[in-house]
Amino acid sequence: MPRIGSDTELEAGRSHRRKKSMHIIARSALETINEAVVGGSVHNLGVVKIFSQHPQLAQFIPASSNVAISWVRLECGEELAVHKHPEPSLILICEGSGRTMGSAEQEVGAGDMILVPGDSWHGFAGTRDGFWALSIQFNGKALYEDAEKPNAVFAGEVPNRAAVLLADNEKYLQQFGTSNLLRLIDDPSFDNPHVRERLLDCQQTWSDVFQDLLHLRVAMTTDTAHKQVALDHLVEELGHNDNLRNQRGSAHAPVTDETFVSTMEWFRHQMLYRSDMVRTLLMHVVLEGSGEIWHREAARAFPAIPHFQEHGEDDGEHVSMGIDLLDRATPAEIRELREALAEGWKMITQLCDRIASIALADTAVPTYSTC
Repeated sequence: MPRIGSDTELEAGRSHRRKKSMHIIARSALETINEAVVGGSVHNLGVVKIFSQHPQLAQFIPASSNVAISWVRLECGEELAVHKHPEPSLILICEGSGRTMGSAEQEVGAGDMILVPGDSWHGFAGTRDGFWALSIQFNGKALYEDAEKPNAVFAGEVPNRAAVLLADNEKYLQQFGTSNLLRLIDDPSFDNPHVRERLLDCQQTWSDVFQDLLHLRVAMTTDTAHKQVALDHLVEELGHNDNLRNQRGSAHAPVTDETFVSTMEWFRHQMLYRSDMVRTLLMHVVLEGSGEIWHREAARAFPAIPHFQEHGEDDGEHVSMGIDLLDRATPAEIRELREALAEGWKMITQLCDRIASIALADTAVPTYSTC
């Protein structure tokens, strides 16, 4: 007769089988967090259910995975105010509908995946029946896991250090609008084919150098957040100089004017040797800010060249790409950035004025309209 195991052996076998069986955990079984205290203020979170706070889920998810997952819920009309955190997050909308807020505003629904970079301002609102979503982080800790020190900062509590830079910038933008290059477009001398071609030669030369600036910035940037913005910017701008070259349909004559070249070299020097903050400021606020104005006017002046229209549509978004990062500047950095902003606008205006002079070489002196 086969030997029947002892009671201890039988119990061990049953225990082993229980460990291997599938187990179902209801969403309602997870503890709920509804608010967080950040900076002394209470902020509504809607519903947050952190997986690691359930014993079986905490044991099941390998600690080595560094993945933190939470259920989140916002009712219709309920908001999670605009905030940011250093860790990137992946939000999976599982059911219902909502709206993103902050750096991007868009309707979202079941099946949508929202990629939130670190230190990016964002928030959410429930619409219609609200939504359930999974919030995933990759540093092993959920955003609100530590009730005493939530890993988030809300917009209303952060001093807007970039505000003083943007206020300065409004003045520079208005001044740039009266630069010789922009005035040339509405001058009678602009009808001269030689003037138009020389202006396009300058634009092509500068566009080629601008591609170098994009690559230099990526290569020299060390801060992770600034690096990501630089990479995203490079990807979106890559090859725009070749688009212009192809669309012109004529041979490009590189411009070697000493003043023009030395001014472009000034920007190259900034990308090589200045701080990440200064690189971001010059690239997005000065170069993309002036580019938005120039490409809008150039699209009107050169309707047969789609490059200017296409590029102008992108520039507005590119201006805002680095603004969040400037909010992180210290008071000492703000002083440096204000000086760099003034110098950057001085140099880009000098560059554009020189383009106008080169385009007008060997032609009558223009009588710029004052209208």
